[in-house]
Amino acid sequence: LAVVVDSIVDGMLIGLAAAVSATSGRLMAAATTFEMGFLGYSFAISIAKVARRCSAIGILAVPPLAMMVASGLAAESVDFLEGTPAFSGFIAFAMVALLFLVFQELLLEAHEKEGGEEWHISLWLYAGLLVSIHFDMIF
Repeated sequence: LAVVVDSIVDGMLIGLAAAVSATSGRLMAAATTFEMGFLGYSFAISIAKVARRCSAIGILAVPPLAMMVASGLAAESVDFLEGTPAFSGFIAFAMVALLFLVFQELLLEAHEKEGGEEWHISLWLYAGLLVSIHFDMIF
């Protein structure tokens, strides 16, 4: 369920960003590709351990479909919401949810799996954040 919710939030953010600016949409889609690739891999491994092949394929199809539906709905709703407080609220919610996931869940899980506080895990996280800010300023 958590992976599906993450997919919906990521899809909503991509749809909103793409509807406002094509460059922002491409940047969000590229960043989400990396995030969902790693998340999808770990999700697939965990599902493969407990589900049969046919049901695993069905379960693994849900997050990408949810992301595409959320992205399409968000992009279509921008015409009605742009310039309203609801639009700002959707953008703020999506960004905060994404940052919460990265900082609270994924970073803590990475520290636990490595067996303690490894300085290079946090370094790469902040390096990635810095690179994405620079990409946003360049493009």
